[in-house]
Amino acid sequence: MSAAISLKETAELLLANDDFAIICHASPDGDTLGGAYALCGALQKLQKRAKVLVPEEPSKRFDYLHSGIEPQEFNEEFIITIDVADSALLGKFEEKHKTPDLCIDHHVSNTGYAKRLLLDSEAAAACEVVFELIKELGDNIITADIASCLYTGISTDTGCFRFSNTTAKTHRFAAELIEYGFDCSGLNYLLFEIRTKDRIKLEKQALESVEFYLNGRCAVIIFTKEMLESADDEDINAISALPRQIEGVEAGVTFKEKEAGVWKISIRTKNYMNAQVICAKFGGGGHQRAAGCRITGDVRDCKEKILTEIERHLKKQKGE
Repeated sequence: MSAAISLKETAELLLANDDFAIICHASPDGDTLGGAYALCGALQKLQKRAKVLVPEEPSKRFDYLHSGIEPQEFNEEFIITIDVADSALLGKFEEKHKTPDLCIDHHVSNTGYAKRLLLDSEAAAACEVVFELIKELGDNIITADIASCLYTGISTDTGCFRFSNTTAKTHRFAAELIEYGFDCSGLNYLLFEIRTKDRIKLEKQALESVEFYLNGRCAVIIFTKEMLESADDEDINAISALPRQIEGVEAGVTFKEKEAGVWKISIRTKNYMNAQVICAKFGGGGHQRAAGCRITGDVRDCKEKILTEIERHLKKQKGE
């Protein structure tokens, strides 16, 4: 089980070590990537050797996160994971780095797999924690490039500040980061307005195939492996929010076939339903309003299992 450490202790630990490998989670999103590249840039500015390892190819829209990062080759001595709640999410790096030296996270479902854990489950994004950590490392470290990485994680994990995890602190952090002078409006356009042709195609398929259950309180979208072949993870992640946007829907569920018979489930909820608790039933985790898990089997059986658990939570919520 991890030893919980403070921001100050984490900063002292980083300053005392070198040769850092910072690992993102599989299906990398803006928070894990933004936090990893921000911390990598900060450590390099402190004359440390640092690099980012990504288990799966990220969306090309995140290419700008590399800006200001110097490619370095060295033997990894200190392993850090960011926004990774469980070692199983490390993908191809799990076997080699199952017990990293440090995990920086904001998931209440973190399994404590790392030797040390810097966790703030109240933070809207892991990048909020990384932002505070970099400030603890010293003055005049944050550049416009580092600020854009941190803003990426905070804005994407809050749905451009629309999700319920957004706090006053989140807005203060965003305002502070904007002061560093990166192109905020251009970045928001890139992250939240541009839609690839593949995403438009997926959205069309999703809207045409959405299924309603439990008296319209649950909406389900199913994507087969063939449907997802040309789409990148960011397009798929964005579509996971579609079912919850439908009027009257309290739980939106997206089934994504990662390989034959293996379904990645994304659950988005409203009101007081806890998506993290539902997904934990199937070995997954996440946040109160957004969580995920994996289920293997026939899609009809998998759907029945998920719907049964959601119905149980809906009845509990309604006092039925």
